[in-house]
Amino acid sequence: MADMPWTEVEPLPVLNGDLQSLLDTVRAIQGAWKSVVAANDEAFHEARRRSLRRHAIETGIIERLYDIDWGVTEALVAEGLTADAVARVGDGSVNEDVLEVVRSQYETLEFLVQSAREGRDLSVSLIKELHVALTRRQPTYTATGPTGMVFQATLHHGEWKQQVNHVTRPDGSLLEYTPPEQVASQMDRLVELYRDYGDRDPIVQASWLHHRFVRIHPFEDGNGRVARCLTLLILLKHDLAPLVVDRRERTRYLQCLDRANEGDLRPLVRFFAELEIGALRSELERPVAAEHALAEGAGALTVLEAGIGRLRELRSASGTADRSARVGALADGIQQKIHSWLEGMKDKIGALLREGIDNDAKATVVSAAPPSAEARYWRRQVIRAARSVDFYTNLREGVWWTRLHLVAFEQKLRYLVFLQKTGIGETGVLTLTVYAEMLSSDSSEDGSSVADPIVESSPTETVTWTWTHSPDDQWATVVEVLDTTLASALAKFTSGLG
Repeated sequence: MADMPWTEVEPLPVLNGDLQSLLDTVRAIQGAWKSVVAANDEAFHEARRRSLRRHAIETGIIERLYDIDWGVTEALVAEGLTADAVARVGDGSVNEDVLEVVRSQYETLEFLVQSAREGRDLSVSLIKELHVALTRRQPTYTATGPTGMVFQATLHHGEWKQQVNHVTRPDGSLLEYTPPEQVASQMDRLVELYRDYGDRDPIVQASWLHHRFVRIHPFEDGNGRVARCLTLLILLKHDLAPLVVDRRERTRYLQCLDRANEGDLRPLVRFFAELEIGALRSELERPVAAEHALAEGAGALTVLEAGIGRLRELRSASGTADRSARVGALADGIQQKIHSWLEGMKDKIGALLREGIDNDAKATVVSAAPPSAEARYWRRQVIRAARSVDFYTNLREGVWWTRLHLVAFEQKLRYLVFLQKTGIGETGVLTLTVYAEMLSSDSSEDGSSVADPIVESSPTETVTWTWTHSPDDQWATVVEVLDTTLASALAKFTSGLG
């Protein structure tokens, strides 16, 4: 491939309308999110703190600054960025120096939240402040000299780069960032154009700004972390939730940026929209009043009364019955389409297995939905699937599930598609997640047997609707998620057949 020379900051391109449905979904879920978080301010703030802690951890992992085990990450997100949280679940690999870097990143995000709350707009001075705050615990960075020698150079906090910092793309070509002598004028141009786009969709605006900033690469190091902060600033200014690019999405994130380098911003817009839906969805998780009473040291009966009162409030809130009925009808319609799609795949998969692997291979598809007793099956799998994408699943009435079951040479694959109500109470939000596991020949079919999980939804392998949608909305995305995750499950299933 030919090298890609640096370019001046380009205006926001015209994007095709195939993104509009997804952007409309962000708006719809934002409406449901606002109706929930307004009802419980303290719970909302705790959910926001969890989101920021996750971002603070993952932004450094994306940049390979450090590595933190997933279990330790979950403890730090839930409990706070403390050494005690690490000690309870970690193996000692996360030291105080790493925690200090994460804390400095978290403090920067809090500063960002405050800036958005105060209405502070993007400026060159704010960008430099963010760089100073994000990198204050980082004295050096890895640099490459003219002869190719790699060394640790002093990082100049909040100052534009003085040396070129081009990068080699995966195909071996050179991607040139803005030369040092052009950085100041290009950053001024970036801010000027950004202000001209104030009426554009915030996801589109954030995607353009993010990519163009990265394409300039104005600092010696820390450009990715600053770019992700700028994305959050725009989202927060438009009353959206802070999205997180986590380690599972790193490859797709870099691919989307490279597509933008080639002139197509749409993959990055879609990527950020999907992550924003996940961010809004995760903040629907909020503790009932009983947890606040318990935290304040109240007695048993007081805690119980607080919990019951809050649950009554949630169930009697205006519009609850209508949202419940409409989201139930929506789930029924989507499940019918999922069942039909898997039936078609079942016949094709079964035929291929019988022709090439095992004459006795079997493939079956079964579904269940509330209010049937079967809707409460797969509790462990449902919860695990929801937790894999950081949201609370409402199990009060069960879930809509569809199961594809494959058997070949006594090896079994269980592929489960869940439609789950999201959040406590009737939020009117419905989410699709996927979970697949391998079972031995003596495993039972009641969901209680021990099985090896092989596929769980990632943050961008989910689909979310509100009660205002129809079953046809986002169906193309559903098929994409089903096809991708089923392909992954089948690859692992067939590799185990010997």
